[in-house]
Amino acid sequence: MDREESIKTAAAENDDHCFCCGVKNEKGLKLTFDTLNETTVATSLEVPDYFTGWANITHGGLISMLLDETMAQACIQKGLKGFTAELTVRFIKPLPVETMISVEGRIDELKRRIARTSGSVKDSDGTVYAKGSAIFIKTQ
Repeated sequence: MDREESIKTAAAENDDHCFCCGVKNEKGLKLTFDTLNETTVATSLEVPDYFTGWANITHGGLISMLLDETMAQACIQKGLKGFTAELTVRFIKPLPVETMISVEGRIDELKRRIARTSGSVKDSDGTVYAKGSAIFIKTQ
């Protein structure tokens, strides 16, 4: 199997080991996603303190990963299989660890093999900590 075919196969199969949503990943977050409407999904979690980046602030890598995963899940909800080709994150304010957050992801535009998505990270009061956008490339 060549590299391109391997990528297509990987995109088509969920082996339940995803760090964010995989139920078989012992160290994963095991996130579940709620469908809010036909283009939007959401998840929530309390940020574990072991994701501290600096002085009790959530590491930006975790925030980026949560946005990426949630925007991808919006695509998966629509039956799209593929990968994130581009991810942009705007950090608005520091997110303290041990904060209960919700992450939303939505499809803003869908054309042929490309889905443009956006997302946000908020606390229970509605304070926005980060916003993101991504381009998702369909492989099938």
